[in-house]
Amino acid sequence: MGIRTVSSKLVGELRQPKVTSLELRGDPLNNPDVPINSAGLWAAMSGGEPTAAGETIGVHTALQQITVYACVRVLAESVASLPLKVYERQARGKHEAADHPLAYLLAVEPNEEMAAFTFWESLVGSLALTGNAYAQIQRDAGGRVIALWPLHPQLTRAVRLSSGKLVYETTDGMNAGDVRYIRTADILHIPLFSFDGLHGLSPIQLARQGIGLARASEKFGARFFGNGSKPGGVLSTESDLSDEELKAVRETWLSTQAGDKQGSTAVLPGNWKYDSIGLSPEDSQFLQTRQFQRTEIAALFRVPPNMVGDTSRLSNNNHEQMSLSFVTDTLRPYLCRIEAEIARKLLPSAGRNSGRYFISFDVTERLRGDFKTTMDGYATGRNWGWYSANDVRLELGENPGGPELDVYLVPVNMQNAARLLDTESLQDQPINSDPQVTTTPEERNLLGTFTRSCITVFRDGMGRLAHRNKRDFEAISTIFKPVLRSIANLSIEHNGLPLTGSADPADGVIDDALKAIEKRAAKWPESVTDAEIDSLAQTEFTKAVRSIHANITREIAASRAISALTPGTSNE
Repeated sequence: MGIRTVSSKLVGELRQPKVTSLELRGDPLNNPDVPINSAGLWAAMSGGEPTAAGETIGVHTALQQITVYACVRVLAESVASLPLKVYERQARGKHEAADHPLAYLLAVEPNEEMAAFTFWESLVGSLALTGNAYAQIQRDAGGRVIALWPLHPQLTRAVRLSSGKLVYETTDGMNAGDVRYIRTADILHIPLFSFDGLHGLSPIQLARQGIGLARASEKFGARFFGNGSKPGGVLSTESDLSDEELKAVRETWLSTQAGDKQGSTAVLPGNWKYDSIGLSPEDSQFLQTRQFQRTEIAALFRVPPNMVGDTSRLSNNNHEQMSLSFVTDTLRPYLCRIEAEIARKLLPSAGRNSGRYFISFDVTERLRGDFKTTMDGYATGRNWGWYSANDVRLELGENPGGPELDVYLVPVNMQNAARLLDTESLQDQPINSDPQVTTTPEERNLLGTFTRSCITVFRDGMGRLAHRNKRDFEAISTIFKPVLRSIANLSIEHNGLPLTGSADPADGVIDDALKAIEKRAAKWPESVTDAEIDSLAQTEFTKAVRSIHANITREIAASRAISALTPGTSNE
């Protein structure tokens, strides 16, 4: 059963309704207060009143202007190419409802005669040109949506019944000219800016003077080149000629000089003289006018000029930002209008499924930057824990990997602040050391103590050092000496007794550890990622702990041996 047959059954009591005028009737064809002899009425019937540039601008004539056509195509194709998805709201986030009945209808085939791309391209093109887009909703006997049919925006309008009820009147149907009335609930109406919310104002009609100027400049250029790239002129003579003779001379001149014969040598017998008149393109600022009008029309549709051929202000630095601005400032208002109307008319507003589902265009692909910027963004999300490897693969359109790629990473120097109060939990979770380093059981116990006490501070210092231009001994000493001093003190305490004598061997041990870090730092890459900093911090910290602990132990043992051999001394 076709949509046109279904509609007659849907309207019921709407057949042949008594229609009252709406509050706003800007179109003289639909305004009963406009007399039959009105100039505006006849101008509308003949395609519109000419602009000051001498051009009559309507929907179809406006599309013949190349910038208007380019802008409408950019808008229509951009929106139509975006995936339109049905989502189910969940307690935390959302889930794509791919099996929802509307998912196939909106994203693949709105009706049996066209694909989704064609449907949305038609609706958005109508919206951009006329300020209104209409689509009739076809439902089955149970009230479920089974098809969407676009309606011609110039053949459809909102009217109000004598009862005050709003319906839509259209002559777009199987039988041309037959008037049909459609319930508000059975039509998608997407208007642009309007004063009453029912009649979107047409950008073409509002900007007809600017479009007329652009169209006139195109015709001027075409005529100029059709005339051999020369301004027009006047043939004059001092002789008295009749009208028939003047007509014959003109026809003879045009037959030898017009069209493809432009530029040929002309012979003027007698007292004839040719004088050039009119302005050259340079004098009339032809190119400047065309460029300015292209920018003006692009601004009318809020399309970046580079998308319609004006690359004068385009650079590698601003291209990405202009593309992002196109999505957020130009496409988003169109998308919000469409999403809101679909939610009103196609999704249940009552019952158990009320508010459960929502419709949204997926603009993720359009918001991506260049490859490097995109990869850097994913790397940041991966390293900071809000993306897993499989999340990134899905975003890039790849199939997910194994379950091991579902693991989320977190930086080793970050933790839940609440855990700082749970010292017992912290002691039960020591940080692993470098697997390549072999330590004794005693050293492993001490390493665990050092790690819990100092690893976060050491990691912070390693991050500051890695981003410095100079990684010399002075910088390394300034950053790491305090934490290494703490490690040395812990090692001395671990050995049971402090060293005797005025000299503190810990200073020499610490300096040796700092010099070792300086030597290895010379081989680090200039640019270091957060993951590399984590690895370097773990390695350098483990080596520093081992070095300081071993040297402190050796110094204390030597001191004790000397004390034992020296009469009258004691290490207690």
